[in-house]
Amino acid sequence: MVRINLLPVRVSKKKEAGKQQLVLFGLLLTLGVVGNFLWASSRASALAARQASVARTRAEIAQLDRIIGEVKNIKEQQAQLREKLDVLARLKAARIGPVRMLDELATLTPKRLWLRKVDEKGGAITLDGTAATIDDVSEFMSALKRSSQFYAIELKKTTAKDEKSNRLVEFTLTANAAYARPAPASPAVANKG
Repeated sequence: MVRINLLPVRVSKKKEAGKQQLVLFGLLLTLGVVGNFLWASSRASALAARQASVARTRAEIAQLDRIIGEVKNIKEQQAQLREKLDVLARLKAARIGPVRMLDELATLTPKRLWLRKVDEKGGAITLDGTAATIDDVSEFMSALKRSSQFYAIELKKTTAKDEKSNRLVEFTLTANAAYARPAPASPAVANKG
């Protein structure tokens, strides 16, 4: 009988299988390293993209903050301009207002009523006078209330006085001049706060 020693074939097959396993392991290791590198680079590029997006957003916020600051400056300048225009309007009213008020006062005064004193301070007017009767004072107050130049008319004092066989009424009235009435606040100034 012929004997064949199969041992070297088995050893060579084992060596061959070992080499294949080593090549397969090396290939898997290389694929793992390449895969990790690709994953790490994709994560790095995603991080860089997000950081660039954050930087752009911060730049936009800084630009919007500058614009908001400019708008606030413009609103402050508008408020200052409105205040200056209000001062000019008050000065204009104060220049022509007393003339109109005195003209209206002369027109409204009844024939049997005499004004001794007209005092005006900051739009508050005090009228001292004498009338023939209390009805003349009442007529004068009614005329002042209908007038567009006066408001808040109040009778402060009346006194009956005998003078040379005539009975006269001395009176004191207060009123406010319409030209000195405070202007309503404009909406922009009211929203300022």
